[in-house]
Amino acid sequence: MGAKRITVITGPFGSGKTEVAVNYALEVNRSSKPVGLVDLDIVNPYFRSRELTKHLHEEGIDLVSTHPGLEMADLPALSPRIFSLLQNPDFQVIFDVGGDPVGARILGRFQPYFQANPYRLWLVINPYRPGYEDPERIAQLAREVEAASRLRISGIVDNSNLGKLTDRRIRAEGALLVQAAADRLQAPIVFRTCTNPAFLTEEEKEGKKKVFLLKLFMLPPWEKD
Repeated sequence: MGAKRITVITGPFGSGKTEVAVNYALEVNRSSKPVGLVDLDIVNPYFRSRELTKHLHEEGIDLVSTHPGLEMADLPALSPRIFSLLQNPDFQVIFDVGGDPVGARILGRFQPYFQANPYRLWLVINPYRPGYEDPERIAQLAREVEAASRLRISGIVDNSNLGKLTDRRIRAEGALLVQAAADRLQAPIVFRTCTNPAFLTEEEKEGKKKVFLLKLFMLPPWEKD
C-alpha cells in the first residue's frame, strides 16, 4: 500500500470509509512523510473524521475540514489549509469524501491538483449495508461517483462486516459480492479489512491476499467506554 501523493477514500453511507481513512492515515503517518487528512464528508452527519481531530493531532496528523457550521451549505466553505496541503509536496494528502454523487462532486474543485499529482481513488464497500448487496448496484454507484468527481476509481476496499456479528463466514460471503462488483468495474481489490486477527483466512495469514487490520475509532456512543 505504498502511498501516492493523493489518496481519495470514498464510500456510501455505512460503508466504513471514514474508519478506513483514519486507519490509513495513521498507517501512512508511520513513514517519514507528514500526513494531511482532509475531511470533506458533507453528507454523513454522524461518523466524521473531524471528531478525532485531537487524537490525530497528537499522532502528528494534520486534519483539515470545511469551516465549522458551513459543512451542509450548497457550496461548502473550504478551509484554505486544504489547498496549502495540496501545494506542499512534502505531504501525503488523504481525502475522506462522501460516497454518493453529492459528496463526490466537491472533488471537482481540486481538479488542477489531481491532474498535476499522482492520485488514487478508492471505493469502500460493505455489501451488508442495505441497498449494496447487489454487485451491479455497487458498480452503478462507482460509475456515479466517477461522473460526479471527474476521477477514475483505481481500487476497491472490501470492508465486509456486520459489526460485532462479523466472523470468517461473514467476511468470506461478503468478499464474493465485492469481488463480483470489482470484476464489473475492472478494478482491483486494494485490500480486505478485518478488525480481529482471529477471522483472517489462511491466504491472508500467509500473505497471499492483502488484508488491512482496522482499529475501530468511530463507535456509537453506547459502545464507548
